[in-house]
Amino acid sequence: MRSSLAFVSAFVTLALFAGSAAMAQTAPSAPLSKRALRQQDTEECSKQVNRTQADLFLRCMTDRQAARKASVKAEAAAAKKKAADERAAKRGKAEQDWKALEKTRVEYNEKRLELAKQTAAKQADCRKQATDQKLHFLKRHRFIENCIGK
Repeated sequence: MRSSLAFVSAFVTLALFAGSAAMAQTAPSAPLSKRALRQQDTEECSKQVNRTQADLFLRCMTDRQAARKASVKAEAAAAKKKAADERAAKRGKAEQDWKALEKTRVEYNEKRLELAKQTAAKQADCRKQATDQKLHFLKRHRFIENCIGK
């Protein structure tokens, strides 16, 4: 009984450590704060230049800050260009889709108009036949309906 309890507690402990390690690997790193970046720059510049040489130290700090700002601007410009390219591609696809739909509508309307013309021509022919046969009003109407229905 005691050994099984120890085994279970060891297993739970192992699972907790493994879970925390897995979570630590998947957690995204947050961007550094301005203070942390400044401290990082100070450490790097201290390694490169003696702190007693204030001009060189400040120039190093300024250069590192300028390089960081330039990289941020470059990343923003790249993201902006990528978004613009995506919008242009989406717009181009929408235009193609619209043209395809417009072509389909034009073809459908042409077929519908052609069918309407054929129906009108057939109806006119049936009316002419009814007139030639000198049919009475009701018989004429039924004749035209039957003639068109053929």
